[in-house]
Amino acid sequence: MSANFAVRAIDDAMELYRRVHPDQVVPDKNTGQLRPSSAAFKDPSMSVDVADFMRDDGFDWSWSLRNYSGWSLVGLTAAHARAKQQEVQHTPITTDPTNPYHAEVIGKKTPGTANHLRDSSAWVHVEPKIVNKI
Repeated sequence: MSANFAVRAIDDAMELYRRVHPDQVVPDKNTGQLRPSSAAFKDPSMSVDVADFMRDDGFDWSWSLRNYSGWSLVGLTAAHARAKQQEVQHTPITTDPTNPYHAEVIGKKTPGTANHLRDSSAWVHVEPKIVNKI
């Protein structure tokens, strides 16, 4: 890892990775497919990783899950968050465990905002143990 902890601008087109706890992966009542619960998108300072910064350093999505066995991962763009008046800030974590790719989606998450973020996201990785339980 290049350990570049300088705060960088996040463009609208940049992809953000959001980890999804196993309890927040639910079957969609209409499609029967798995989807993240809107609960995964309600934190006023929602933690994400900037996928573009990770890729620049040669890492793929699995880096975001390295300390989160059993979790799944979704991606959405910064533009989708900003469309609901959410601020997207690069906030590298310099304490152990470090994360130079960390960012936050900051703002009040109303039910409509959480649903928008959920609906704007796409699976990057669904934990196989979850798929096998459904």
